[in-house]
Amino acid sequence: MQQEIPRDWWTFCEMDDFKPLSPYYPYAIPRDQTVEVVPLVELEPPQRSAGTPAFRKYKLVPILLAFRSPECRLPPVQVEAASTGPYRFKLVNGFHRFYASVAVGYSHLAVCERQSSPP
Repeated sequence: MQQEIPRDWWTFCEMDDFKPLSPYYPYAIPRDQTVEVVPLVELEPPQRSAGTPAFRKYKLVPILLAFRSPECRLPPVQVEAASTGPYRFKLVNGFHRFYASVAVGYSHLAVCERQSSPP
């Protein structure tokens, strides 16, 4: 479940002394969706395609900075039910929030199940 965050990004965001104050980051409550807080171990760790960089600086650095902010209110990650394996959910949207949460020591993540489109 480990991805390597570049050290200079981590240092720039002053994460060396960060200590989570709760099991998950504060999240914004989305309109018309239910949020559930689940243990990270219930989420299948997302993978990038071969040759794709693990992280995008313009996505990861703002998340790390938000974790440090008293006004942090990031969106929950979007998931769908896992079809096989030991995991309850598969990540649909939220790769950077997932791995940033792992890196800083959060044990849980706020999730919203993706709504299926009507036929």
